[in-house]
Amino acid sequence: MSTLHTISKSPKSQLLSECLPLVNKGDGILFIEDGVYYCANSKVSDDFESDVTWYGLKEDLDARGLKLDDIKTIKIINYQIFVEMCEEFDKVISWF
Repeated sequence: MSTLHTISKSPKSQLLSECLPLVNKGDGILFIEDGVYYCANSKVSDDFESDVTWYGLKEDLDARGLKLDDIKTIKIINYQIFVEMCEEFDKVISWF
């Protein structure tokens, strides 16, 4: 069963550290709202399983002035794709 985990708070909240022990192969981690500040750290996904897909919400990145052209490990998606992903994953867990 695949899960989409959404992280909505900045890195100082430590939500990613709380989330990671529950992440399994085939899961996705999506940074939204202030969670997109995790995307600014180019090494955010380096230490974790490659079978997990990392996403950042474009509208939230743009609203915070973050440009991630050089980060290849995080896929930038828009709201439409976010909605489609909510249907594709078996469940969604929101971390806030």
